[in-house]
Amino acid sequence: MGKNTFNGELLMRKMSIVPSGAMKMDALKEAIRQADEAKEDYYRLIFRYDYASEATFHDDPPKAMPVAAEFSHIFEENPTALPEDSGKDAYLMIVQMGIDPIVHLPQIPITQWEELMKQFYDLVKHYHVGLRTYWKQMTNFWQYIDKEKAFEYFEKFWKTGRDSLSDCRACDRSFAVQMCLLVGDRKAADEYAKPLKAGRIRFCPDTPQLYWLAYLENALDQGNLKEATPLANQLFCKGNRDKGDLSYLGAVLRCWAYTDLDKAIEKLTSRLEWTFGMWDQKKIYDFYKGALACFRELAKRQEVVSLNLSKDFPLYNEENSYNCTVLADWFYDQAEIIGKRFDARNQSDYFAKNLALTCACEGQKVE
Repeated sequence: MGKNTFNGELLMRKMSIVPSGAMKMDALKEAIRQADEAKEDYYRLIFRYDYASEATFHDDPPKAMPVAAEFSHIFEENPTALPEDSGKDAYLMIVQMGIDPIVHLPQIPITQWEELMKQFYDLVKHYHVGLRTYWKQMTNFWQYIDKEKAFEYFEKFWKTGRDSLSDCRACDRSFAVQMCLLVGDRKAADEYAKPLKAGRIRFCPDTPQLYWLAYLENALDQGNLKEATPLANQLFCKGNRDKGDLSYLGAVLRCWAYTDLDKAIEKLTSRLEWTFGMWDQKKIYDFYKGALACFRELAKRQEVVSLNLSKDFPLYNEENSYNCTVLADWFYDQAEIIGKRFDARNQSDYFAKNLALTCACEGQKVE
């Protein structure tokens, strides 16, 4: 398509009506191609930003990384292609979207993450925006290495003023709940959650799911099904939209393994395909934890189960007949492999302990 026939405004209108997920990702890829061919820097940046956002919030966050790098290169060559204020925020936001998924990619070494974080911090100082976001990214990474150090970063995050790069207030409070539960301070978590539970803060599309997930995982780790069950039911109602919800679904399946196993197996079967080809290893790990809990429980009832699984599933067979213990072992093995990669990269035992706790907490209070 030549430059004279390129119509970026028309393309943007078309993008606005494409459903979120794989269809929109494909449409945005094509829009990027056309904008590149037309050498229209404004739309080259806009469509890359939209693609990164779609990957981050509705699909597979690490897929934002390549286009984030491309955006940065284009923007640095032509910083006036976007309006000054919105361009600055878009640049910093997409840099963040390009760095943030590294926490969930164990193949990327910490040294590379540290170098990218240094570059992000330099941008924060240069543009005088994003310091709160910087501390949040530090917290996110360190929670899997040293929870006390992570909490120190969280405290810096919380004390730093909000700016145009900050998440919504509901997300921030959900994050506070998560971090307090991480260090075992339930009282503080409940204090942060009060305005969320009272509905005094406006929710974004990922809240209240975020703080429900934090409470749900904490309850499951303690074997407290009385608290976990209503949380799992609520989370499923709002956290079953697309691939971006795989961590939510994993926690739901883990609970339903002990409270509604038939429904758990049904939903597991229908959502398993979302994990195929995922780059985000943490989302796969979370979903597989829920799956292994389901099949361990099912194996106590029966030896074999009939499931209509995709041919892309490694254990697929044409008879649609599967040994429950074999399935449980497969999901455990895969979760363990992913966890070991994370722990090796992070020089930590977080995932080893997390997986062991998942296997130990079968709906009973663990002392």
